Amino acid sequence: MADRTSALRVLTALQRSPVGDAAVLVGSSGLFGFPTEVPALTEDVDVAVPEAAVARHGREIIEALRDQGFEHEAGTATFIGPEGAIFDLLGHGDPGQGDHIGGTAALRVMVFGDLSRVLSDPSATAVLPAGGRALTPAAFVVSKLLTERAHKGTKDKIQALLVLAERSEESFAKEVVRLLRGLDPARLDDVRAGAQNAYFCLERDPAFSDAGAEGYAPVARHVEIGLERLLSILEKLDG
Repeated sequence: MADRTSALRVLTALQRSPVGDAAVLVGSSGLFGFPTEVPALTEDVDVAVPEAAVARHGREIIEALRDQGFEHEAGTATFIGPEGAIFDLLGHGDPGQGDHIGGTAALRVMVFGDLSRVLSDPSATAVLPAGGRALTPAAFVVSKLLTERAHKGTKDKIQALLVLAERSEESFAKEVVRLLRGLDPARLDDVRAGAQNAYFCLERDPAFSDAGAEGYAPVARHVEIGLERLLSILEKLDG
């Protein structure tokens, strides 16, 4: 299971590559980037890097990481480091290009339109003391709410709701509203439905099992609080 130490080790390794300080902790590992009681429950570390950097320096990135003990799995964006630490590179770029594969023949990365949209906002990330960046709590919540995937999809929504539950300050809610503003009504309906479905899955199944999210079963009440806060936020956007 990945932890904050392994996540920071990955960022340090990327600092010593052509990526530099542009790497951003995303995915479940984004929880390592800000104070929270929500457990990440993740096996690997997801790091977003500029698509343009991968396109220009793909092979150099691989070589720089190899020199630091991280082996690249050919044909993937996965690296395995000392002591079995695993991380995946994702790309971000122009949100208007939607989801696509970027990079070079040496290193291909999946580029997600929604994540690119979040990361295009300068206020969506914060610099970490040891270098590199991480999503802010509000940006983490929004990125998880917008994530659409069959595998681990419920886990994404539960993580977002748990962060919402532990942060009751009005400034945080306003930042979530700001990052969601501009989405069309149908997409906001998807956000609402996805979060509600995740809560209902947890509520009706005491032995909740969903691709690594089993550890969230004891905190169903907190997930409910997070859902209530999300619905309140979405009402502000509907108004």
